[in-house]
Formats: sequence, structure tokens, C-alpha cells
Amino acid sequence: MVEINYSLLIQMANFLIFLVVMNFVLYRPIRRIVAERKRFIVEKQEGIESIEGQMRAGLADYETRLKEARLSGAQRIQELKAAGYEQEKELLRQVSEQTAGKVQKLREKIEKDIAVARKELKQQVKAFSGELAQKILGRKV
Repeated sequence: MVEINYSLLIQMANFLIFLVVMNFVLYRPIRRIVAERKRFIVEKQEGIESIEGQMRAGLADYETRLKEARLSGAQRIQELKAAGYEQEKELLRQVSEQTAGKVQKLREKIEKDIAVARKELKQQVKAFSGELAQKILGRKV
């Protein structure tokens, strides 16, 4: 059995001295290292969160600028299409005017040619009718 005597007191004193020594030699340095590590981890975690926030803000800014660029691109495309349609209308108008002018000139030329042909035909008809009358009547008219 266990006897309670002065050796128990010595063992208890040894244990207490051992605890004090261990506290100075082992536990305090370990607690300090653990505290430093914890502080280091907290600082790095805060840095990570800060960088993630910046990344989210940058991504949101990027998406906003991308939307704006797409909208301005679509507007620019519409403007260019409108300008193209206007140029097309102008070219068609010019070609139409040129064509109308050429058609008018051709009509005038055709009318002149018709007038000349009628004049010639009238003269030929007069000559033919005179000859025909002479042949039918048998005398000069």
C-alpha cells in the first residue's frame, strides 16, 4: 500500500519544481510559437480575404466594363449599319438620277430619229403615191 510520509512531500515538491521548469523550458515557448503561428495565420487569412475582396471588385468592374463595351459595340454596329443604309440610298439615288438622265436622252434621240424617219417616210410616201397614181392612172399627175 501507499504510505504517506515525507517522501510524498518530496515527490510533490519535485513535481511542482518540474512543472515550473517545464513551464519555462517547454510550455511557454510552445505557447509563444502557437500564438505567433495563430497571429500569422490570422494575418494571412485577412490578407487572403482582402485580396478576394479586391478580386471580386475587379471582376465586377470587368463585367461592368464588358457589358458597357458590348453595348457600345452594338450601338456602333447600328450606327454603321444606318450609315451604310444612308450611303446605299444615296448611291441608289445617284444611279437612279443618272439612269433617268440617260433614259431621257435616249428618248429624245429616239423621238428625233422617229421624227427624221417620219419625214423621210412622208417624202417616200409622196414619191410612192405619185408613182402609184401615175401607174394606176396611166398618166403624170
